Amino acid sequence: MTTWPLPRHPCETGAHDQIPDLGQLEGAHLLANEARPFLSGCGFSNRQILEWALCYIAEEGSGDVDSFVAWIHDCEATIAN
Repeated sequence: MTTWPLPRHPCETGAHDQIPDLGQLEGAHLLANEARPFLSGCGFSNRQILEWALCYIAEEGSGDVDSFVAWIHDCEATIAN
């Protein structure tokens, strides 16, 4: 990962404010836990990390930390333009 995402909430970037299916909640929490060291270092709060993970899993279904962070970048790029 070459650049750090900015610590925003998903709703600030236009990311879909969806909640994953019940079966996907555990995956969102696991992804948030895996991404927490990196995203905390970028200034994200625990709540922001979980909110992003919930939106990501609801939209994408699954993924790894690198894909998750890239998705956050993509969402943030939409408000930069």
